[in-house]
Amino acid sequence: MGLRKQHVAPGSALAFFLGNPILNPATIVFIGFVLGWQFAALRVGFGIALVLGLALLANRLEPQAGLTTKASEFPLAPIEDSSLAPLGIARAWAIELWNEIVMILPGYVAVVLLLGATRAWLFPPGLTLHAAGLPAILGLSLVGTAFVIPTAGEVPIVQTLMQHGMGVGPAAALLVTLPAISLPSLFIVRKVFSKRVLSVAAAGVFMAGVAAGLVAIVALHG
Repeated sequence: MGLRKQHVAPGSALAFFLGNPILNPATIVFIGFVLGWQFAALRVGFGIALVLGLALLANRLEPQAGLTTKASEFPLAPIEDSSLAPLGIARAWAIELWNEIVMILPGYVAVVLLLGATRAWLFPPGLTLHAAGLPAILGLSLVGTAFVIPTAGEVPIVQTLMQHGMGVGPAAALLVTLPAISLPSLFIVRKVFSKRVLSVAAAGVFMAGVAAGLVAIVALHG
């Protein structure tokens, strides 16, 4: 959001938004040690393709580098020369933090609670345990695109499901989609990207998950 407020191009901001979680170096190493380096390579390959592809597409869909909303929707603390003192900077930071909390937190909590309330239907045992094949890849790519997880949280999730018999295809789909994007993260940035860009980003993550699952079946013999 800060990048977009500074009029960074939508593609560059989207690359930062997506690349931060999906290409996190520490998480890639974690994947290598826990799930195997083939999974780590799959994550890196699809992560780079996803980030670059969607970033370029975002610039074509929204060529103007400016914000998609009025500047008044982002009230910032005025920064004057006198505010360069530590107290002034701290005050400006506190005001901006409060504005972000008021604008983001209520809706974020509502979306997370809604997803949590529906997780029993989104993660039925038949979809995750002993899951394999295209239907499972499609279903888990959709679930992975919608759900929010903490950084690297996808690794123990995939590890546990694979220990219960889930195939490498659905596992790869989750490994690509879970960190990249979620409904709560889309809600947070809804004011700084157009609906078209966010819709294309969500669709791109879903399709990348499906493609990763199919490649994993062939490459990893799942």
